[in-house]
Amino acid sequence: MRRTALSFAALLAACAAASASAAPSAGQTLTVYAVPATVQFMNHADDRLRGMATNPFNLKDESVILNANGKEKGKGPFPGDDVLYGFKLFGDAKLTKHTGTALFTCYYTFAKRATCDSYFDLPKGLLLASGPVQFGASHFTLGVVGGTKAYFGALGQVESVSVSTKAQRFDLQVKK
Repeated sequence: MRRTALSFAALLAACAAASASAAPSAGQTLTVYAVPATVQFMNHADDRLRGMATNPFNLKDESVILNANGKEKGKGPFPGDDVLYGFKLFGDAKLTKHTGTALFTCYYTFAKRATCDSYFDLPKGLLLASGPVQFGASHFTLGVVGGTKAYFGALGQVESVSVSTKAQRFDLQVKK
């Protein structure tokens, strides 16, 4: 019995040490300013038309999607469209200290919403974030899902706010 109690105490001590070493470190916030460098929009109207012929909902009426001129109703982006954004990142609001690049790949769903994957290429490594974005919104928040080098295993969030017609501010809040 005494031997079992000592083994149990040793196991508890080992677990406590392991959980202490696995505890998250203090978070850090890095603010960068992004200026669009490239954008590539992919309109998948042809796929939507093809989908009207073979889909599980028996949608056969083109008038749901097309107007009299054969164009899509309303203004896009539409479900299935995607866009690729490239940004130059700066460490200051005056946009003079170049600090990296960012790439966003956004896949549009319904109601002008998209799921975006972002890749921030920074001096200490690559930071990955993902989440929903409302098309045309002035701010959004993405969840940090990891990275490389200093950001390996990182968690946190990226908050985005428009600061001008020219730039976007990203507050990268990261915990390891």
